[in-house]
Amino acid sequence: MFKLMLLAAAAACSAIVASGAGAAPTNAPNAFPVTIVCPSGTFDAVVNGNGEFTAAHVVDSNRVLIPIAFGTFTGTSTDPDGVVSTETDPPVAKGKARPGNGRIEDCTYSFELSFPDGSSFAGSGSVTGFIPGK
Repeated sequence: MFKLMLLAAAAACSAIVASGAGAAPTNAPNAFPVTIVCPSGTFDAVVNGNGEFTAAHVVDSNRVLIPIAFGTFTGTSTDPDGVVSTETDPPVAKGKARPGNGRIEDCTYSFELSFPDGSSFAGSGSVTGFIPGK
């Protein structure tokens, strides 16, 4: 349920997401920045889409991280008056998706969104996925 709130938050803040250079759709509707830390490196990426398993596009690159499972997600929202609420979502898996090269990575991700009214939303969790061509 909290991930659905995240998608709504992403849609609400799409107008204030900073755009950047590169192949990743940083200025696309519903796009928001996320930092992904994997054994193969740390990536600044954007997520642009409505699905729970939407790929993350690596900024300044044409690479994507395709998720196949998420660990526990923790989200924290702060309203304009400074009231903080935290909620967690349980792990979820996509199914039997596997890359052709079999190279799956266990990564973590985090993001922070700020809104014009002074409220904010931050989230973090783990993701298992793969980067095609890697």
